[in-house]
Amino acid sequence: MSGLLVAAPLSLSGRYALQGRLAAAGLQQAIQDLRATGGVQLGDIRLVPDLLILDDGSTRDGVRRALDGLQRAHLLVGPYGTDLVEEAAGWAGERGRVLWNHGGSADDVQRLPYVVSVASPTSRYLAAVLEALAERLPGARVMVAAGRGRFGLGVADGARQAADRLGMTLLGPLRHRDVPDTPDADVLLAAGSFHEDIAFLGRLRTRPPVVAAVAAGLSRFGLELGGSSDGVLGPSQWEEGVHFHVDLGPRQADVVRALRARVVPVLRADRDGAQIDYPAAQAYAAGLVALCCAERAGALDDRALENAAARLRCTTFYGRFGLGPDRVQIDHEILVVQWRDGVKRVVWPQARAEVALDV
Repeated sequence: MSGLLVAAPLSLSGRYALQGRLAAAGLQQAIQDLRATGGVQLGDIRLVPDLLILDDGSTRDGVRRALDGLQRAHLLVGPYGTDLVEEAAGWAGERGRVLWNHGGSADDVQRLPYVVSVASPTSRYLAAVLEALAERLPGARVMVAAGRGRFGLGVADGARQAADRLGMTLLGPLRHRDVPDTPDADVLLAAGSFHEDIAFLGRLRTRPPVVAAVAAGLSRFGLELGGSSDGVLGPSQWEEGVHFHVDLGPRQADVVRALRARVVPVLRADRDGAQIDYPAAQAYAAGLVALCCAERAGALDDRALENAAARLRCTTFYGRFGLGPDRVQIDHEILVVQWRDGVKRVVWPQARAEVALDV
């Protein structure tokens, strides 16, 4: 059996280090599990996957340097963070290489040539939260506050469009820094990076009746805010407790068990949380989808891989996979979680809910 090299630039240091380490663990586990099942069949040849990860340091320059060292890889998995994925996509596009994207959700980044994304786009993040609230809070006054970067603006724009579609009253648009310490709204949506959302919510003297934040999808959110996290809603790409009927790859329970054994020892539970958060799951899913497309294409030619991805419709432990005509991921669904007594629980969609929404 021959080897098949899967490679990725990931943030093992810098501002995305938590998410990067989770993603690395997910990708490592995916490759280990695929090796255990005998690898990938390409025509008459069976290939056993190997993995190489280089630290991008959470910088665009670091991504370029790492990719320069990984360009001989057969399959390239992207970094974490919309800005870093955009840089990696530029590098890959210049060379006609497919980038298997788990960590960059911006709609315009997902549309870039040769980018294959497993996660829902940013326009769905807080839009899903408003859809969860629509029946209970018709006509609610919604304040949307974005962080500094493009990611936050993309999330906020999706939320604003959803509020308009659902007949809610928009207050803003605003940046985090422009929101008063006592915001007057029925619903406050924070659309920033993890650290931006934490700082933003921490400075508020009073909160509106309903608060949601992108950061609330990570288990570290509860550790950072303690009891102040209770009741806060957030979007999540994946949660441990939600099971799907899979037709590609291992079952949810098996993946969670394997990821827990791999992730918990390398994260400090008192600092990072002990739950398996979605960055690990979506990196695993990206590796799984990439190798499935290689098998279906019967080759490692990038054009054939991209065509296989465009045709693929499947359900993994991570949920549904299916690309739209513009390559944006349209089949995967966002989950909405709510913090209760220091634990995040799925509250929407109702078919996936672990507990009822409390607003």
